Amino acid sequence: KYEEAMQQYQKALEIQLKALGPEHSSTAGTYHEIGNVLYYQGKYEKAMQQYQKALEIKLKTLGPEHSSTATTYHSIGNVLHDQGKYEEAKRQYLKAL
Repeated sequence: KYEEAMQQYQKALEIQLKALGPEHSSTAGTYHEIGNVLYYQGKYEKAMQQYQKALEIKLKTLGPEHSSTATTYHSIGNVLHDQGKYEEAKRQYLKAL
């Protein structure tokens, strides 16, 4: 039910952008979840775009040492790993530690 999940996350994102703004950590969390849906569908480039948006916001709002930021680094590592970019994936995984 990826399409249904995507619709719900898109609705949540619209609300968050209006209520909280584009630089809020909750908005970043929704970008991350959208990335997850895309990742599980094998849409790696689109997933990476969402993870990068999430990471940018999380770095600004939560900082590089926050567990949520680490989760996004890990997810980026997963995309890179699945694309066969093992050294790049390793760098992301190390940032997540």
